[in-house]
Amino acid sequence: MDYDAVIIGCGHNGLVAAFYLAKAGLRVLGLERRETVGGACATDELFPGYHFSTCAHSFILFHTTILDDMRLEEHGLKIFQREPEMFQPMHSGKHLLFWNDLDRTVESIARISRGDANAYPRWLKFWDRAGAVFEPFLMGPPPTLGQFISRYEGTADEEMVHKLLTGTTRGLLDEYFESEEMKASMLATFDSGSTDAPGALLYWAVHASISGPLGARGMVGYPRGGMGAVAAALRGAAEAAGAEFRTGSSVDSVVIRDGQARGVRLDDGTEISARAVVSNADPRTTFLKLLSSDDLTPEFARKVRGLHADAGYMKLHCATSELPNWKAVPGEGPLPHHFAQAHMCRSLDILDDAWNSARRGRIPAEFSLALVCPSIYDTAAAPSGHYAISIWVEFAPIRPEGKDWDGFRERTAEQIIDQVSEYAPNFKDSVDDHYLYTPQDIEERVGIMSGSMHHIDMTPDQMLAHRPLPECSTTALRSAICTYAALGLIPAAASPESRATTRPPQSWPISAN
Repeated sequence: MDYDAVIIGCGHNGLVAAFYLAKAGLRVLGLERRETVGGACATDELFPGYHFSTCAHSFILFHTTILDDMRLEEHGLKIFQREPEMFQPMHSGKHLLFWNDLDRTVESIARISRGDANAYPRWLKFWDRAGAVFEPFLMGPPPTLGQFISRYEGTADEEMVHKLLTGTTRGLLDEYFESEEMKASMLATFDSGSTDAPGALLYWAVHASISGPLGARGMVGYPRGGMGAVAAALRGAAEAAGAEFRTGSSVDSVVIRDGQARGVRLDDGTEISARAVVSNADPRTTFLKLLSSDDLTPEFARKVRGLHADAGYMKLHCATSELPNWKAVPGEGPLPHHFAQAHMCRSLDILDDAWNSARRGRIPAEFSLALVCPSIYDTAAAPSGHYAISIWVEFAPIRPEGKDWDGFRERTAEQIIDQVSEYAPNFKDSVDDHYLYTPQDIEERVGIMSGSMHHIDMTPDQMLAHRPLPECSTTALRSAICTYAALGLIPAAASPESRATTRPPQSWPISAN
């Protein structure tokens, strides 16, 4: 055998896998079709002097065990913590500011609603407990739905588990908050789309179980050098452990012998043998493109084709000569709110309308937007006196009107710019150049089918032991976990009592997860 393990695709998950396999003493080769590793963790100079994290733009959802094991800071990773965390401008002229300091946040909310200000600490406690409920499963094989429920049956957390699995985003927000502005600030619906979709809260429990303030549950914020710097640090750690990487090496297919994966065949015909093949590609690409139909049972192939990735997202990258001058808090800045993620969504109904339009292949009349300016923190990302601004857009049709995006790209970009300008009138004139990353761009450039941020939607039917399917989830991973645990690589999951306090979801992370 040429290698013990070959990894197809060197996104951040593939790089982490390469590190742990190499650390175990295995000979590992990572293959990447692009000229750089990282996948969605990429930094690109879209316009001269302007550097953007084109897909993922925040460092978040990296477990502290991985951070400690890979010693990423020693490999050059520097994270700027976002403070304040989020800014919510409103058409009414009011605004919300969410700080890492609870008292300052409560004071800001009280200007909108005293009732919501009183509810906010209880909201944080809810998500801290939700994170504790999910955390025991993070570093082990994914449980079945029955195992997840039975762990907490008859305990004080039974009601919490029931709410995570059956509750809706709208229902939970209605339970805690009274003002539409506050409700629209709190939770993105992400892959669940509708605010009335049962089980959407389970995704946020995963989020709350991992993330937290800088220094409490790992590093969270903007990386110096953009997300491409994260990929470079991951690669450095994996290479230091002994892993090898080849870029510009596109895998055509997995080589199957005697019913087992025994290597890969590259586009140029080269075969590389291995005892095991690890795919960092999304499951539909892995099973439907890299394997022959003869290698799969018809029933399993049918299930793979049935995996859904319906939630489409976009990112608009803008080179600007000014920061947004927000009507809610006038000033050219940089002022404190310019350092935050600016979230523009008038109500939960806007999210639902955007989702329903996008699912039907139409461009929504109004988007839910999240604007960030990492170049305020990392000044090398833009020329002096200018700014690299990225806007996260929810939702987008995978194929507008069943067509490709080329005929819709520019008018949609202008629509997004106009929507931001309703809150910051100077924004449109400040944009010197822009480029809209659509689901089509993500699929073509990063290689993720449908441009799906999570490869397939993070919804309850595709989570836990059903991610991506029971046939290739729990049993296979349980074997791998046992092997790694025997080598001392994967520690036992921390108990809820030993976990550090986490900050629950209160904004829109664009995550490398």
